[in-house]
Amino acid sequence: MHSTNRGHWTKIGIRALRDVTVFIGAYLLANYVRFAELWHIEDFIAPILAGAAALSSSVYILGLYSVESQRRSSFLIHGILFTFAFLIAFLIITLVGYMSFDLRIGRGFMALGCVFSYPVLLGGHWLIYHKHRIAPERIAFVAESPEELAEYELLRSHCPPGVQLVGRIGIDDDPEGQEDFLGRLRNARKLIRQHKLDRIVFLEKRAEDEKARHEFRRLRYLGLACNSLISVCEKHLNYVPLHLVTMGWLLQSESTSRSFYFSKLKRFFDVTTSIILLLVLAPVMLVGMAIVRIFSPEGPVFFRQERVGRFGKRFQIYKLRSMRLDAEKGGAVWSTISKDPRVFPGGAFLRRYRIDEIPQLLNVLRGEMSFVGPRPERPEFVTKLSRVLPHYQERHMLQPGLTGWAQVCYPYGASINDSKCKLEYDLYYLKHAGVLFDSLILLDTVRVVLGGGLKTANQNRYSTGVDFDLEASSEAEPVADVPEMTTSEGSTIGGLAQA
Repeated sequence: MHSTNRGHWTKIGIRALRDVTVFIGAYLLANYVRFAELWHIEDFIAPILAGAAALSSSVYILGLYSVESQRRSSFLIHGILFTFAFLIAFLIITLVGYMSFDLRIGRGFMALGCVFSYPVLLGGHWLIYHKHRIAPERIAFVAESPEELAEYELLRSHCPPGVQLVGRIGIDDDPEGQEDFLGRLRNARKLIRQHKLDRIVFLEKRAEDEKARHEFRRLRYLGLACNSLISVCEKHLNYVPLHLVTMGWLLQSESTSRSFYFSKLKRFFDVTTSIILLLVLAPVMLVGMAIVRIFSPEGPVFFRQERVGRFGKRFQIYKLRSMRLDAEKGGAVWSTISKDPRVFPGGAFLRRYRIDEIPQLLNVLRGEMSFVGPRPERPEFVTKLSRVLPHYQERHMLQPGLTGWAQVCYPYGASINDSKCKLEYDLYYLKHAGVLFDSLILLDTVRVVLGGGLKTANQNRYSTGVDFDLEASSEAEPVADVPEMTTSEGSTIGGLAQA
């Protein structure tokens, strides 16, 4: 009874496919209206496809498909950004047309295509933006024990966007005078029809109850949606609240084998892309080296630091130095992207636009890291975080990366609670990692880099709100280290992190 919902990339793919279909269909209709037939469509299809690809890519980079997690303050801002993406698509069609006269789309044809596509596309995005209010998913939560009742109250106060909590369902109790109590689980089919429920939700521990498990299975075989709360959070939050994660979820989250992707395809992409980027970004790195030498001439240009990679293997990362030489004379401290007194003038610019991380492409080429993966941490922090954050070592099961789902969804972390939030994104990535999801993360990275990094975190997180005391945890017993391992080829896999 684990997650049956679509992953992030599937939801995004459906929205992008809808835009691409409308865009291409509108231009085909414009061609027919303009010429009373599909005239020379074989010549025009190339610029139309290029424009459709540019539109969907631009819309995603601007965060307009991930509207639940990238929600703007109003649809007006969303609409302005979509208009900008549409203009990029228009520009791409024009540029492709100039490659050959036969590919060039005439002004009348182009104008009709814009008239037919833009209003429909904008209307579709209006529906995406307001979907959480127009058609929310109506759920009922099975809650009877003190733990479940506490979770029910948390769900009422921090209900994910796109979800409407209708009420509570009990197992044996039948309290009087509680308007939010819908009835007993044994009457679930009647309650679903009466309250128009889309899904019944429960904690995974409730599935261990024989009586409840029998009812859940019966509902599932009747075709009625019945899932654990953590799967609903996956679907609507794109992260997994740490207090809901169980060992059962971790063991059963892997539904299909991804050995070929992780051992072959991903490594091939890392090698080829790192070589290309090292050549393309060489001028940018030279500028970064000059900034380091101008603003901090007393120290080395490059910086090395030990990190914990896959399966606990330690290695040295390479970066352009962005801090003073005495930045950590008192020991390792948390890093922030701004207002960090340890960063010399010019170093903040290198960090904001990730220029300081270009040398880490050498780590990718050497097989010590990947482009996409959980952010590796310093050994000092890993030891402390493993003591206070449950399942923290799970993030070392995959190869760390230059960028990752946590990095594009959450800003720089400077506390134990920030590490907890990022771990929730990392655990989500561990379950859904794949070719398409990694590709979307790379597109997200473009938005983050061009925007100068994420500015603020989502304050209304679905969380228990527990404050972790990192200093007090140093007195606790240490967690056993993850054993170091190597790949079948004998090369070590590691990772990097931002200093």
